[in-house]
Amino acid sequence: MEKDIDDGLLGFAEALCRFGGKDKGFYEEFIRRLKDSKALYKEFEYYYKHQDFLCEMNIGGITVTDILVWQVDKFKAGIDEGRFELKYNGDAMLLEAFNTMYEVEKKPDRFLENFRTVTGSDYEGKFKDY
Repeated sequence: MEKDIDDGLLGFAEALCRFGGKDKGFYEEFIRRLKDSKALYKEFEYYYKHQDFLCEMNIGGITVTDILVWQVDKFKAGIDEGRFELKYNGDAMLLEAFNTMYEVEKKPDRFLENFRTVTGSDYEGKFKDY
């Protein structure tokens, strides 16, 4: 799907990339993904307009917010490991959640089990593969 993207949405994505420490290549690929996926575009456009998640795009029970929570969980594990540079990168985490949702859409089997088993929290019976 080739889709023209609203200038405001482009500016929003560019600002997120800039504040999230992402380079021009990441931005261009992110925009390509929005053009390629009608569902992802709709999710990101909704977030841009409402600063909230639509959660209409659902693949195997996973939404963008599920990915964001999964990333935050892994982020907490990073803090426990002394990787404090992650602490102030909310814009990058938001971008990565949408970016990962695109990858889930294209190759769900690669991600779905990982989302269910890899977390930043320690609990009995947890699988570790990081």
